[in-house]
Amino acid sequence: MRLNGVKRSLVSLATSGVIIATGIGLLSGCGSNGATPAFEDAPYSDEVAAETPELASEMSMDAAGVDGGADSRTDSQTDQQIIRTAYVSVDVDDVATGVAAIADLAADLEGQLQSQSVQGSGEDSTANMTVRVPASNLDTLLASIDTLGEVTSSSVDAQDVTVEVIDLEARITTLEESIDRLRDLQSQAASVADLVAVESELSTRQAELESLTARRDYLTRQVDMSTAYISLTSTTTGPGVTPDFLGGLERGWNSLISLAAGVITLGGFLTPYLLIAGAITAIVLVIVALSRRDRKEKS
Repeated sequence: MRLNGVKRSLVSLATSGVIIATGIGLLSGCGSNGATPAFEDAPYSDEVAAETPELASEMSMDAAGVDGGADSRTDSQTDQQIIRTAYVSVDVDDVATGVAAIADLAADLEGQLQSQSVQGSGEDSTANMTVRVPASNLDTLLASIDTLGEVTSSSVDAQDVTVEVIDLEARITTLEESIDRLRDLQSQAASVADLVAVESELSTRQAELESLTARRDYLTRQVDMSTAYISLTSTTTGPGVTPDFLGGLERGWNSLISLAAGVITLGGFLTPYLLIAGAITAIVLVIVALSRRDRKEKS
């Protein structure tokens, strides 16, 4: 009886062990299956990177370019890019003197006389000038022009091109990086078709880069150097009226003498005509008198 009980206990323990072992195996299997995808992803990514190194490199460089562009935008935003243009009209005593004075001012302020045109001569002359000076010296130029004569009109325009300059800088940076990558691909081209395609795209991007660079440089020059359009005129005014008896007497005497001289001159001019007319009149009167005497004698 006791032997049978021991056998039954051993069978029960064996059965329990098999069940526990099976459960542990199932749990282990599930755990290993759940971990497998995490381990499979890494070899897959490495394989893709190995097969397409150019694409991976380009993507990483693009990401670096974006970060760099963001930093450059942040730095550029600290400086405003303003184009200032002035328009001034001045009434001066002498236009030629005003033109020379403005040319000297431009030279003294580290600027330049870009264009100049003068119409007429003497008191009826006018002049138009275009002067470029450093932006920091524009106010000094305008203040100096005020001393040359009477300013009849003056205005200053300010154009903010900060956003455009920042956009151009970012696009130029991106294009330069893109061109560098295309040159690398050009050296690695494995066929004529690939080489032609890369060279075509490279030419397009270089042309775009040159256009953007030219626009940026133009805006930079406009910001650094302000332009002033200056118009010079000379207004002649008549003499003022002031009490002057002696002056009036002198002018009246001179006028009387001028009148007498004119009358004498007119008499001299008419004398020949008067003599001829007098002679003709005398002849006519003699003829008439003789005719009347003959009629009386006959009657």
